[in-house]
Amino acid sequence: MNDIRYIPIEKNFSGRSYVFHVELTNKSNGYWIAWIASLPGCAAWGCSKDEALEVITKTAQLYLRMLVEKGLHLPDGVTVMQTPVIAVTV
Repeated sequence: MNDIRYIPIEKNFSGRSYVFHVELTNKSNGYWIAWIASLPGCAAWGCSKDEALEVITKTAQLYLRMLVEKGLHLPDGVTVMQTPVIAVTV
C-alpha cells in the first residue's frame, strides 16, 4: 500500500519569492527581537523566538508590498526568485 501523497505545485506561478537573512537576539527581559538588515526599519519582537519570526515574516510581507505598490526599488541584499520557495532552518 502506497501512502505517499503528492501536492501539486501551481504551474502558472506569477508571484515572486523574496529571501532574507533574519537577525535574532534574546533580550534580558525574555523578549526576542528580530530584524532584517537589508530592509531598513523592518523589525519585530515577540515573547518567544517563534513568535518573533512569525511577526517579522508578516512585517516583511507588508514592507515589500508597500515598496512594490509605490514602485520603489528593492534594497541591495534582497534575493528575488521567480518560483515558490520553502525555507527550512534546523
